[in-house]
Amino acid sequence: MPEPTMVTLCCEPCPHCVFHAWQRIADGRLRWEAEWGCDRCAFGGPRDACNLDWGWGPAPAEVRAAVVAHEGTVLLRADGSGGAALKVFRDALGMTIAEVLAAVRDGYRATPVEARYLTDLLREAGFTARATASGPEGPG
Repeated sequence: MPEPTMVTLCCEPCPHCVFHAWQRIADGRLRWEAEWGCDRCAFGGPRDACNLDWGWGPAPAEVRAAVVAHEGTVLLRADGSGGAALKVFRDALGMTIAEVLAAVRDGYRATPVEARYLTDLLREAGFTARATASGPEGPG
């Protein structure tokens, strides 16, 4: 009977691996990307396809949290409270109605990339928007 062998999956980062996440605007859309990398175990090297994740639209919570921890947030305020402003927030970030109403009424703590993206969309919808630094806080 052959001896059992131990198999290690390449998709298991070691405790020393570092998580990197970022957002950008590509082709007029919001895009997020995340990856793991490590100098000790070599995870995340050029041939590791399993260390990179990405998507369009709002970032998953852990990706957004990493971006906020690294870049902070800005408080984005839209002038006016018309239905078009509500629609911009809802369509761009998939917010609930309550979240959209609060974002338009009180401002939205956006990542810098989200703020640029939303500002462009709000201006296209006929609204002005302004962003002020607000620190590394969560959404809303």
